[in-house]
Amino acid sequence: MNAFLRESGRDFLRDTRGLVAVEAIILLPLVIWLYVAMFSFFDMLRMKSVNQKAAFTIADAYSRETLKIDDTFVDSTFRLFGQLTRTINPALRISVLSYDEDTDKYSVSWSEKRGTGSAVALSDNTVNQMRSTLPIVASGDEFILLETWNDYKIPFKIGMDDFRLKSLVFMNPRFADQLKWDEQIL
Repeated sequence: MNAFLRESGRDFLRDTRGLVAVEAIILLPLVIWLYVAMFSFFDMLRMKSVNQKAAFTIADAYSRETLKIDDTFVDSTFRLFGQLTRTINPALRISVLSYDEDTDKYSVSWSEKRGTGSAVALSDNTVNQMRSTLPIVASGDEFILLETWNDYKIPFKIGMDDFRLKSLVFMNPRFADQLKWDEQIL
């Protein structure tokens, strides 16, 4: 009996005949799901990269500005962000912050928000609640904080829900000491 089982086992292992149709029916759904999942993950990472690049582009434009910033400039950069990312419900918040070593607090020089979502312009209280994400700077230094959000819709439902992408960019003014807000009303 043992010899029969051993011989049958060897024959089974040596047998190279098979039905491709049966193997394909078993594996094809898995291969299709893997391909769709791979496409979805790649698209998600691509969109994250596009969002990050657009945020750095806009932050760089602010850092190079030597004139006072007004509503028109902020509106234009918001429209540019929407054009660069081509996404649903983009939002942008630009803030100029400074740090005071004596009080160990960040303060907001000015902050403006455009787009949809729950984010509002930063205040001194809200900026100190997010201090764990802010960079360490010398006392009195001002820096630009650009935050962007946009909704990402997953192309294929593979077990993940749609979500909101967020980018944070910190930048120092390059050609001027400070980035000022123009408070003139025309």
